[in-house]
Amino acid sequence: MRSTLANSRWRALFACAVAFSLIFAAVPVSAAPTNATIEEKREQADSAQAELEKMANELEVQIEEYNAISEALDKTREEIRKVRADLDVATRDLAFARTQLADRAANIYKDGNANFVGMLLGTSSFEDLISRVDLLVRINQSDADLVKQVKETKASVEALEASLETRETEQVALRSEAKIRASDIEAKINKQEAYVASLNAEVKTLIKEEEARQAKLAAERAAQAAALASSSSGGRSSTAEGDLTGGQPEVVGIALRYLGVPYVWGGSSPSGFDCSGLCQYVYKQVGITLPRTSSSQYNAGSHIAADRLDLLRSGDLVFFGTNGDPGRVHHVGIYVGNGNYVHAPSTGDVVKVSSLTERISSRGDYVGASRF
Repeated sequence: MRSTLANSRWRALFACAVAFSLIFAAVPVSAAPTNATIEEKREQADSAQAELEKMANELEVQIEEYNAISEALDKTREEIRKVRADLDVATRDLAFARTQLADRAANIYKDGNANFVGMLLGTSSFEDLISRVDLLVRINQSDADLVKQVKETKASVEALEASLETRETEQVALRSEAKIRASDIEAKINKQEAYVASLNAEVKTLIKEEEARQAKLAAERAAQAAALASSSSGGRSSTAEGDLTGGQPEVVGIALRYLGVPYVWGGSSPSGFDCSGLCQYVYKQVGITLPRTSSSQYNAGSHIAADRLDLLRSGDLVFFGTNGDPGRVHHVGIYVGNGNYVHAPSTGDVVKVSSLTERISSRGDYVGASRF
């Protein structure tokens, strides 16, 4: 029962939880695009998942009850087996005692007179006669007592057998009821799993729709930024696509080690980072020395225009300027892939992963990237 119910349920719940987590597995949850509709649907999915886990716990409790009843039933049946063996012995003993008593009575009946005459002739005194008569009486009484004792033992064993059989019947009924309750919970779990899966699918669809919306808006904003850069004295000329190197993707893993490190103005060590200090420190770990400020870093390396998001590779530095002006760069982060970047945002915050496409679509201050 445990293998068919508990194990299968937990495997299903684990698969459900894994499927749910895969919706956000590509990047940290904080970087996933969201809106009010997505958040509402996520809350529904979380609530449904919690209810599913509650049902799984109830099923486990019910299975444990089933197992306890089954264990008690096995014990009762073992007791019945032993009592029936005792009853067989008692039945044989009673049959033997009755046979012995009957044989002795028959012998006394057949040979009573002869034995009595012999007993009289063989006595040497009246006291000896009394003793012999008393002995015969005692022998007969002993046989009768033995039969009575064995009959009482047999009756006691039979009563115990009947009691155990009644208990067995009750336990069989209880086990059947426990199995029915467990099956009912299983059916509810199956229904709840389907509901959770549908909610998770809706969340995934909504996220994809939001990603597409943000990507479209980001592309429009990036095109605007690129146009602004081309007309601004602060902009840079883009490096030809064929001249771009593979970049430094290994810096992503290094940067992610410092997630949660607090933002510190002017910070450039693991005790605290500002945006450009983080990038400078991480790149130094791979032997590349970057300028200290975000504006200086923007003007270093190979430039990727704001509207060429398709060219971004993990490890590229991504830059942001006030009102999308490349001449007013004020923030930098490291692109980690999948439309996200790691950065040290501002005072009171920590190093974290955020959505690049969401920032472009909402703030429109992206001005391009540099590759080293």
